[in-house]
Amino acid sequence: MNTIKCMSCKFYRVKTITDGICRVAGSVTSNGIAEYPTVSAEHSCEQWVDSGQQYHIRLGWVKGIQKKGIKHNA
Repeated sequence: MNTIKCMSCKFYRVKTITDGICRVAGSVTSNGIAEYPTVSAEHSCEQWVDSGQQYHIRLGWVKGIQKKGIKHNA
């Protein structure tokens, strides 16, 4: 069985080459600032929605960073 991963989810936002944030699982704090949990690109959940072309853009960014050997921390 293939597992659908966060890297290809509409709600995932890349932060580093290995993880990002989940915008569907976030919450708003008392001061009005949204906080989103950090999740691994390999994580998966039942709220997954296909990100379409965005997945290929993310994958290209990650591969480019890995090819350059840069440790990226956003």
